[in-house]
Amino acid sequence: MAFQLHPYVIALFVSAFTSLLTAILVWRRDAGGALTLAGVLCSAFVWSVACAMSWASMGLTEKVIWFKVMYLGVSTAPTLFLIFILKITHRENWLTARDLLLLAVEPIAMVLLVWFGTGLVFDRLELGQVGGLTVLQIESGGAYWIHAFYSYAIVLFALVILGLGTLRANRFFRRQYLIILLGSIIPIAVNLLKQVNYNGIADLDLVPVTFGISSILYSYAVFRHQFMDLLPVARGRLIESMSDGVLVLDHHNRIVDINPVMKNFLDENPSALIGRNISEILNLWSHNPDQFLNGETRTEVKLPRQPACYLDLRVTPLYNINQRLSGRLIVIRDVTDRKEVEKDLRYAMDKLHTQLIEIGQLQSQLREQAIRDALTNLFNRRYLEETLDRELARAARETYPLCVIMMDLDYFKDINDTYGHEAGDIVLKTLAETVTKQSRHGDFACRFGGEEFVLVMPNIGIAIAKERADELHRTINALNIPYGRFNLTTTISMGIAWYPKHGTAKEDLLRAADKAMYVAKNTGRNCIIIYRETELSAE
Repeated sequence: MAFQLHPYVIALFVSAFTSLLTAILVWRRDAGGALTLAGVLCSAFVWSVACAMSWASMGLTEKVIWFKVMYLGVSTAPTLFLIFILKITHRENWLTARDLLLLAVEPIAMVLLVWFGTGLVFDRLELGQVGGLTVLQIESGGAYWIHAFYSYAIVLFALVILGLGTLRANRFFRRQYLIILLGSIIPIAVNLLKQVNYNGIADLDLVPVTFGISSILYSYAVFRHQFMDLLPVARGRLIESMSDGVLVLDHHNRIVDINPVMKNFLDENPSALIGRNISEILNLWSHNPDQFLNGETRTEVKLPRQPACYLDLRVTPLYNINQRLSGRLIVIRDVTDRKEVEKDLRYAMDKLHTQLIEIGQLQSQLREQAIRDALTNLFNRRYLEETLDRELARAARETYPLCVIMMDLDYFKDINDTYGHEAGDIVLKTLAETVTKQSRHGDFACRFGGEEFVLVMPNIGIAIAKERADELHRTINALNIPYGRFNLTTTISMGIAWYPKHGTAKEDLLRAADKAMYVAKNTGRNCIIIYRETELSAE
């Protein structure tokens, strides 16, 4: 496909993508009319792009196709513009489903005629030469002029509505309306001039180019004057329909406007308060009403009535163009339900906090139960296996020794057989208490199984470990454990192993201590044996 270059084509593309960018920015605004304005700008984008492609193409077929595509924007833009104006001037009640359907008839019919009944819209579409460029020469038919008259009519109607809205708006919103009005008039005025100077030849159509200018003005209104963020709303729709109470004061704090919702918070008709000082109301709610009128304020007040009623009260100063105080806006909201919910929530949170504490205590108990022996309250074998690995790793990092004493009660079966298992349990508990009392901080004692116990002593050498084992051995031998009319005694056999000499792994160290203990059992019991790699001898 052959193309021809022309500055006009470049201007059309710039205008088109300016319209598209503005449409994207406007579409993201959550405001009435945003979607329709985006639609108007998208129609302008299609209009400009198709016009540019029609001019850039050199073949008749390509030019005609792009010319027909252009009418997707030409036909829909006026209708979308009218809907946009009705929305921003808050005349949505005119846009019923039936009205929208009627407004859609003409654009759809025009698009169908352009594509499938071209002869009714244009009497002639052929190639011609203008200034060395291949252009599409157009001679309009009857349907074209009907469409033009209809489009100008609805656009003029929209401009009249926008003009009336501009006259009625306050100073701030009037600037918004004037910018939108200017951005809308520019392409319409250029289009009218084109129709007046129409000569049947496809001259440079500046209407699509002006869409870029209009888009820039719309962007200025959106970002500089907060159009689509703040739109003028009629007083009746803003104040009368609000669910919050609204009071407007002058600079003498006299009430100049009040909405019907205030009746819920007062004992008299709101309209009777017009012209009276706000202190007459605030005195009923507070002993210090001046605090509410000291700059911008937000507070809660409790109405003196039953049941209790709580109000959220916001006071905003209003300033004129010279930054002088011209009045105040007071917005009042009933927050009684919220206060009740907060009260219930606080109760629920307190209850939940108590439950969390109980759960934490239960978790601690469960953890203790999981790592302690139920009978002796010493750590169990599972805890020993988990903790000894950590202690050995720490001993390796900090290069200090660690000793393990494996203990087994002598002739414990005889105690059970002679006095019963209850007596055996008492002996085990007493032994556990004795071992615990003679342990250092940092040592930990475990019930290894049955009548076997293990005492782990980090950061202690074998000589000191032997001295402590001797002391513990003497203490146990001296025990007299009362059981009914009997005093029970017992002896114990011990085996000692130490890291790193007798093993660097948990299993090796426990195995060494166990072997030493069994040597003590086999050599007469009631003694202490230190593990030797080549031989085991009684100490």
